[in-house]
Amino acid sequence: MESRRTVRRSSARNFKGGLCLWLILWLVVVKPSGVSACPRLCVCYPTPMTVSCQSQNLTIVPAGVPYDSQRVFLQNNRITELRADSFGFETQVLWLYGNNITWVEAGAFSNLRVLEELDLGDNPLQRLEGGAFRGLERLQSLHMHRCKLATLPHDLFHKLYSLQFLYLQENQLHFLQDDLFSDLVNLTHLFLHGNRIRALSENVFRGLVNLDRLLLHDNRVRQVNRRAFRDLGRLTILYLFNNSLAELPGQAMKDTQGIQFLRLNGNPWSCGCEARPLWEWFRKARISSSELMCTSPSQRRGQDLRFLREMDFALCPLPDPGSLAGSTTTTFSTKTRWWFSKHKPVSSSKASYQKSTEAVKAFPFPAGKPQYLPKNPSETFSSKYELSEDEVALPKLDQEEYWTNYGNEDASIRCLELECPPGYDTAFPSSSALRSTPSLLHLLSLSIVTLSLHFLFG
Repeated sequence: MESRRTVRRSSARNFKGGLCLWLILWLVVVKPSGVSACPRLCVCYPTPMTVSCQSQNLTIVPAGVPYDSQRVFLQNNRITELRADSFGFETQVLWLYGNNITWVEAGAFSNLRVLEELDLGDNPLQRLEGGAFRGLERLQSLHMHRCKLATLPHDLFHKLYSLQFLYLQENQLHFLQDDLFSDLVNLTHLFLHGNRIRALSENVFRGLVNLDRLLLHDNRVRQVNRRAFRDLGRLTILYLFNNSLAELPGQAMKDTQGIQFLRLNGNPWSCGCEARPLWEWFRKARISSSELMCTSPSQRRGQDLRFLREMDFALCPLPDPGSLAGSTTTTFSTKTRWWFSKHKPVSSSKASYQKSTEAVKAFPFPAGKPQYLPKNPSETFSSKYELSEDEVALPKLDQEEYWTNYGNEDASIRCLELECPPGYDTAFPSSSALRSTPSLLHLLSLSIVTLSLHFLFG
């Protein structure tokens, strides 16, 4: 009886061992059903489910990709277009770089609801329709570098709330539309270098409240609006080197409170009065910065803008921080402010001209008759600058006229805020000289009085 039990136990162990060996052989030799559906010319891997079809001269997205794929590699093929029905599977990573894709239809990726990384780099994207990325609300990384993009549809990035990395470098972009990135509230890295961008408008980066790195070097940027960076409070790295910048508004840099690394070299910096706001910002900023070599005026060529002295800006007019017109602040020239100080009446009984952080807004003169600043706060001018009725407003001076005439000012004028002595500047006689010059009416009155006295007293 005992021997029979021993034989039975031995047989059971042999059966279990054989079954385990058979299962191991089946797993090694026979592919699982999911992997057996791998498309032709592709290689598939089970963990994680990966389908690799790279460099197979494919002209369309292959059929038969397992629906539950996690990574699909289709790079370096000859695919020419992506349609709304091109993808019948789900994946988290999709590489399509190095193809010949010229057309991406609206909704082309709408079936890829769990897609997190999409690489379309090195494709000649001639027709990139608005809504091409519709439905990709989980997308975190989007590559479109070297795609010969000249423009971007205004709704291209709508609802891409999860996007963190956007690669648009080395394209042919000439400008960026306002609010183009407004939905990208979680974007941290924006690569725009190597394009042909000429200007940065007020709302170009609106909504990028979490942006950490902004690369704009190797473009043609000539103008930066003073509020272009107003939403970039978390920016730590800004590259603007190798552009065409002659000036950069100090207010724009004040909005980048968290900036740590700044590269502005390779620009034709003008180090005249227009550079003062940026120079003042550098005096307070604690950052790692490249050099800013001056190209003008001639006496400062080769100097670093950051290390200019206070006396280098002694003759400069007061800036106008309230101006939001563009990158250059609208100010009044030295002679204009001096003219006002010499010609305003001395009988003022109310608030006089105030030297504050904002300059008085200029009020246009109708033909032949001076006007006065309105006292109604709801009108064009701030009530902060109310003047009495006998105080004349500053003459109108537009931005272009100011900067055109600035270089022609008399460099000998040294009394910006003080009373200039009589005859100090022949172009603008002093008020005492004006008072000492008899007018025609005054001479006529004296003549009449003299004649009357002559006839009365004979």
